[in-house]
Amino acid sequence: MDPMLIKLAFGGLAVLGCIGLIFGIGLGLAAHKFAVEINPKIEEVKEVLAGAQ
Repeated sequence: MDPMLIKLAFGGLAVLGCIGLIFGIGLGLAAHKFAVEINPKIEEVKEVLAGAQ
């Protein structure tokens, strides 16, 4: 194989990896910032009503 094609393939993988890493960090920060606290009373009511179907 041509060494130029191998360099091009590795360069593309590096660029896609960096883009994935940036988007992954951004999604992690967004998930942390916009996290919603769950009211424990809602879970208790769901457990009680689970058998009422």
